[in-house]
Amino acid sequence: MKVYKNKENCCGCGLCEKICPKQAIVLCEDSNGFMYPTINEKKCIECGLCIKSCNFNAEGTNSVLESYAAININQKSIMKSASGGMFSALATDFLKHNGVVVGVTNKFGKSEVKVEHQIVNKKVDLEKLQGSKYVQSDIRPILIEIQKKLKNGEKVLFSGTPCQVAAVKKMNEKCDDKLYTIDIICHGVPSNKVFNDYLKYQSQYGGFNIIDFIFRDKKYGWGLDGCIKAINKKNRVIEKKINPENSSYYHFFLTGEIYRESCYQCPYAQESRIGDLTIGDYWGIEQYSPEMLKKNGGKFEESKGVSCLLVNNYKGKKLLVDYGKNIEKMPVSIKKIKKINTQLEHPANYTKIRKILLNGYKNIGYRFIERKFMSWKIRYKLKIFLLRMIPKKIKQKLKNLKNQYL
Repeated sequence: MKVYKNKENCCGCGLCEKICPKQAIVLCEDSNGFMYPTINEKKCIECGLCIKSCNFNAEGTNSVLESYAAININQKSIMKSASGGMFSALATDFLKHNGVVVGVTNKFGKSEVKVEHQIVNKKVDLEKLQGSKYVQSDIRPILIEIQKKLKNGEKVLFSGTPCQVAAVKKMNEKCDDKLYTIDIICHGVPSNKVFNDYLKYQSQYGGFNIIDFIFRDKKYGWGLDGCIKAINKKNRVIEKKINPENSSYYHFFLTGEIYRESCYQCPYAQESRIGDLTIGDYWGIEQYSPEMLKKNGGKFEESKGVSCLLVNNYKGKKLLVDYGKNIEKMPVSIKKIKKINTQLEHPANYTKIRKILLNGYKNIGYRFIERKFMSWKIRYKLKIFLLRMIPKKIKQKLKNLKNQYL
């Protein structure tokens, strides 16, 4: 018996493992670190529950009812968030009303990290769940715990990728009246193994031990700059700025070359959403809604980040009304949000580079990916240098010719 036909049909949520009545299913890593279910045929009774419960089909999605540009009015909280701080705004109020919140955290130890979902019931622990983590998190450790809390009548706010939200909803169909969900606009997910090998490479050649990794750090403004926090040989805490131009992992994440195979066939990469609310960055606000920015007389300060917020059903409306008192929002067309958030229209794409990268990683290790990145970086800098050497008059002629034939 097989849970899935091909790798692109499995998102690795782990629901099948938790729902199996005979504990016959275990998720195991493949060569790239992605988790897939394997079945112990001796334990399996072929009940088919694993196949019936598989959520990778976009059932239960809803059309967007309302769409907003939004920010968290709490300045401290928004500076700890990757964009406009929607998750922290809702989660903070949810905790005040005796609910529990579930989100992703990084658990570091000796330059290695375990990215997994965690349940928190205190505001002091909420900071662990803030910020972007561009790695596939493990939701298996908390699936049963979420179910127990819902059965006990507790309110649960779950945030994750659309496929993770679908898994949690599927597992709790009979007691979902107190379950509230937020899905993120997801690009795709690399594996925890690849991320850890990247961190080990950085530690080895940097001569330090990494204690934290922030993909997007607001001290650099709203954008793609983040930092590595580490302890050097002199036992001092240091910070190293990272971005897609100097980080191989970050670069190949943003170019979509190291995701899980299912991400390129994701049924949730569409405008209809599985979560009660959807959150992401309102990329392009300066172009598509400039009137909203403070520099143009609006309410939002661009450097601190602006979120897009989609309300997808009645529960989403209730969630926003009951727990969104710290949210400043302005209506915006979903068409404008989709201009750059293309995952609201279709899954990510990849090129022939993906196969080269992952084959090299399988046979040589992460240094192969780093080597390919350095090769790209050299070519990119050479291209920029040559472009700068071209006289302005020739550049203008080339531009005129381009416009003539377009």
